Amino acid sequence: MATIRKQSIYSSLFIYAGFVFGAINVLYFFPKYFTPEQFGLTRILMDIALIFSTLCTAGMIPIAFKFSPFYKHHLPRSKNDLFSLTFLVAFITCLLLLFALPYFEPVIVRKFGYRSPLLVDFIDWIFPMTVGLVIFSLLEAYAWVISKNVVSNFLKEFLYRILVTLLISFWAFKWIQQFDTFIACYALLYSILIAAMVWIVYKSKYFSITFNRSKLTKKYAPMMIKFGSAYFLSAVLNILAKTNDTLIIASQSSGGLKDAAIFTIATYLITLMDVPQRSMVSSATVQIAEAWKTKDLAKLDRLYKKTALTLLITALGIMGMVLINAPLIVQYLGQTYAGLPLLMIILGAGKLIELGTGLNAQILQLSKHWRVDLFTNMFFVGISIVLNYFLTKSFGLLGTAYGSVMAIILFNLIRFIYIKKLLNLQPFSISNAKAILIAMAWGLLCYAIPFEKSQLIGYILKSILFFGGFSFTIVKMNLSPDISDLFHQVKNKILHSR
Repeated sequence: MATIRKQSIYSSLFIYAGFVFGAINVLYFFPKYFTPEQFGLTRILMDIALIFSTLCTAGMIPIAFKFSPFYKHHLPRSKNDLFSLTFLVAFITCLLLLFALPYFEPVIVRKFGYRSPLLVDFIDWIFPMTVGLVIFSLLEAYAWVISKNVVSNFLKEFLYRILVTLLISFWAFKWIQQFDTFIACYALLYSILIAAMVWIVYKSKYFSITFNRSKLTKKYAPMMIKFGSAYFLSAVLNILAKTNDTLIIASQSSGGLKDAAIFTIATYLITLMDVPQRSMVSSATVQIAEAWKTKDLAKLDRLYKKTALTLLITALGIMGMVLINAPLIVQYLGQTYAGLPLLMIILGAGKLIELGTGLNAQILQLSKHWRVDLFTNMFFVGISIVLNYFLTKSFGLLGTAYGSVMAIILFNLIRFIYIKKLLNLQPFSISNAKAILIAMAWGLLCYAIPFEKSQLIGYILKSILFFGGFSFTIVKMNLSPDISDLFHQVKNKILHSR
């Protein structure tokens, strides 16, 4: 857990720094320099590319995670063909997508052409965005295998957002004058990250390119096909679950891409709660795979409980900070975004449930019970699409938010029951309940304190009070040994530096 914590800290620093630039993009640059329709277009293009890239990776990413320990142990580097195999499959699937896209385009035009006509004009950029995401995702997986997850998170979460900020700045200063040119550059941004990742993976000298099929590949091929195929469907379902809300809004909501832009801002602010999970997953996945390889259930139990508690505490702290400042955000953006606070409360509650149940997905995916992950993902996507579709048509953006939370509750409840029954593992303790009560108490206290002078100063003081009070209470009660250890490490470094 110490290795996970150390890598998670560094990853989180880069991710949060990236979120600063992302916040500038989402809350300032995009609303100021682009129409809501143009802003919404960038989100929808990325969502569609994410769906297609998941199809094109064809389950190769989890295969790399699950089987790389076996290849490393049984084969010399020159005969390790796992790296070449996964990229060969991705290359073939990208070619298939290229030939299939002309058949997808009429469907996209029919579903989005009326409420989101701008999407139809730029539909051709979906393929290059997809290819970029496929290549980077595979390289990122192998960066995790060689424990370069901090570098991959730096590129994906930090550098990418800086590049977006620079690109928007070029648009703002009229160095890019045509929106067509802006979208072209936006679609090709991942090529810069890919070049950096290729260099990192190459310098590691961990992988080799060989097209001679090894004995290990022949032995594990049936298992890899079975596992990869199941995860492929699971991954597709998972990405549909994450993107169907904005796609349904763009196609069914009366505001089309404009409403998608509003929902993007709300989800972006709540996505701040995801940062610890993003950094933790990249570090914990390899250890979970190793624990399953050695059948160390005690280690899995420790990872499950500690990660769930850490994710819950950090998510509560971030959500409290976001909600305290929600009125200030609305005041800045204007009354068009007056519904953001309620949207964020609803979506934030769902995110707390998702993060508070820990790394259940990784535990299931890398175990012999991976079918549970597949079937629960199928259920989640089905129920979320149904709920989002009908509730969005009836209640607009709030309907989408309520549908998402209802699906999350059912999804995680089913997973919790299965993991408890099959593995006798569960992520909760009394500390989880204490953390929720502490966050609620400090949040209500800060909300009740009136500030009649400068509103900005008032929100800053409330934020400092909540963060300081919540953090102090968590550390003082030692609810999470990992968070307490981190606090004392930082404290000692500060004291020793004087």
